[in-house]
Amino acid sequence: MITVEKGIPYRYSEFFAGFTTLYTDRCAERVAENGAAFFAYLDGVPAGYMFIEKKRGVSGIIHVFTKPELRGRGVMQALVRTAAEECGHSVGTSLSDSHEFFPAAAHVFEKCGYERRNGRYIYRCDSEDMWERWDAYMQKSGKRLCDTLRRQGFETLTLAEAGEDLLRQFRETPYSEYKCEQNHQHLILPGADVDPEVSVMVTLHGRLAAYVFSYMPDRISAIFQTLSSSAALHGSGVILLAITEGLAKVRERGVTRLVFSMEEAGASANAFREKVLSVLVSKRSRIVSFTYFPKEETLR
Repeated sequence: MITVEKGIPYRYSEFFAGFTTLYTDRCAERVAENGAAFFAYLDGVPAGYMFIEKKRGVSGIIHVFTKPELRGRGVMQALVRTAAEECGHSVGTSLSDSHEFFPAAAHVFEKCGYERRNGRYIYRCDSEDMWERWDAYMQKSGKRLCDTLRRQGFETLTLAEAGEDLLRQFRETPYSEYKCEQNHQHLILPGADVDPEVSVMVTLHGRLAAYVFSYMPDRISAIFQTLSSSAALHGSGVILLAITEGLAKVRERGVTRLVFSMEEAGASANAFREKVLSVLVSKRSRIVSFTYFPKEETLR
């Protein structure tokens, strides 16, 4: 018999000694502050656990684990179903397809009525010659393209410098030639993990053309949480202006580690972003993750 109970996050290290990592410690800290932990028992014996983080009104499973010897007996299914009940079916989860247990976890979520959406690419870079390679790229072709775009009327400003008119346009303008393909308006709301001083917007004649929203979790790292350009400007290279300005801002602060997190977009946008990022990031560092949400029939 499988039972699931809410518990104190840090008890996972007591129940599952030998399976703890720095990653799970950090997850426990996150949910202790804003989330919940659930523990599954098989015939009274701790069998697995799950961490759910609540962020900007959305609940997400950030970690789930089952003891190796007890896998295949419905423990993870019980945890996922409990998460759906606890969060009113508004829970999702992000998984990396490079994870050892990705196939098994994906099967469980799909069996529980979830479907995969929103592919996301994660690129990491902390090589010693990162900035030297970027400078060489800019000298060869990047600076020329940026100068051309500026002559065409494109301008850059930080999120901190953006006026209310531009922010209102970003929040409220319906999809149009000016609208960036991915609407990340929640990222500029109070409490979002975005630093206004290193996040950059690009405008053309006062209209939003592209943006890069970023933040620094520590003194040497910068996370480019999302970047996008207007659908009408894909292929123009305007996203390079936003990336260049954003990189300049974090470089001034002594950043030596970069992370880019981007949702799937159109083929032309992805091709350009990968071309630019290939200067900074090796292909081996790419991780593709997916988000799972309940299917419509699951919600009924």
